[in-house]
Amino acid sequence: MTGRMPTSFAIRCVALLAVAVIVSDSRADVDPSDLPEALSTLRKAESNHDLGIELLPTRPDEARAAFALAAADYDAVIGTGIDNAALHYNLGNALLRAGDRGGAIVELLRARALDPADPSIAANLAFARSQVPGRPTAGGDPSMADRLASWWHLVPLPTRAWGAVALWVVFWSLLVLRQARVGRAVPPGRDLWPAAMGVVLVGSVVLAITVGIDLRDQHASDRAVVVATEVVLRKGNGDGFAPEVSTPLVSGIECQVAEERPGWSRVILDDGRSGWVPTSSLEIVGLRR
Repeated sequence: MTGRMPTSFAIRCVALLAVAVIVSDSRADVDPSDLPEALSTLRKAESNHDLGIELLPTRPDEARAAFALAAADYDAVIGTGIDNAALHYNLGNALLRAGDRGGAIVELLRARALDPADPSIAANLAFARSQVPGRPTAGGDPSMADRLASWWHLVPLPTRAWGAVALWVVFWSLLVLRQARVGRAVPPGRDLWPAAMGVVLVGSVVLAITVGIDLRDQHASDRAVVVATEVVLRKGNGDGFAPEVSTPLVSGIECQVAEERPGWSRVILDDGRSGWVPTSSLEIVGLRR
C-alpha cells in the first residue's frame, strides 16, 4: 500500500442507485417519505466530497472541513434507516480524509461486514489501519487474515454455505456407497474411494470454516475501535488506577470488549494485552450511537 489512500469513489454511484431500490437493501424501518430528503442529503454529501478533493492540493484545511461535512451528510442518510455497504464505505473514506481515523475504521469495518468481497473496501480498510501508529497485532502480521479472507471472499457467502452442505451430503453418500461395495475385489492401487471422500470432506470443512469466520465478523457485538485521540489503558475501572501500559492508545486501535462497568470497559487488544478504558472513548462496530 502506498502513502496515498485508494479512492475508487465510483462506488459512490452504487449508493445513489441504492436509494432507488432501498426496500431491498436496507433495514425494514425505512420510512418511504424520508427518501426524497435522503437523496437530497446524499447529493450534498457527494458535492462536499468533490469540493474536498478539489481543495485538497492547495487548501488542505478547507478540504478537511468539506470532507467533515460530507461525512455528516452520509451519516445522516444512514440515520434515516438506509444501511448498505456503499454508504458506510463513503462515510469511512470521508472521515479518514477529515482526520477522524478511528471513526473511519469503524465505518470501513461495517462496510466490510455488509460486503466482505468488495476489494475497494478491503484496500481502504488496510490503508486506514496502516495509519494507526503502534497498532497491536496478533502473530506479527496484521494482514495475513485479510489476505486469506480476500481469496475466499471471491465466492459469495451463501454460495460457500450451500457448497459446504452439498459436499457434506456428497461425503456421506460416498461413504454409504463405499460400505455397499465392501467385500468386492478391487485391483491394487485402484481403490480411489478413500481419497475421493477425503477431498470432499476437507472441502466441506474448509468452506464451513470460512462461513463461520464471516458470520462471526458480521455479528460480533463486542468488537470496538478507539475513537478518542488518546486514552490510557488502566489496570482498573477508574482514573485512579495505574496505567497498564506506558503508551496511551490512539485513535484507530481495535479491540474486543470483555467486560463493562458504569462508564468503563475492559478491553482486550489484538496482541493479548488487556485493561480498562472509558466507554466513551470506544465505538462498538456492531452498534450505531
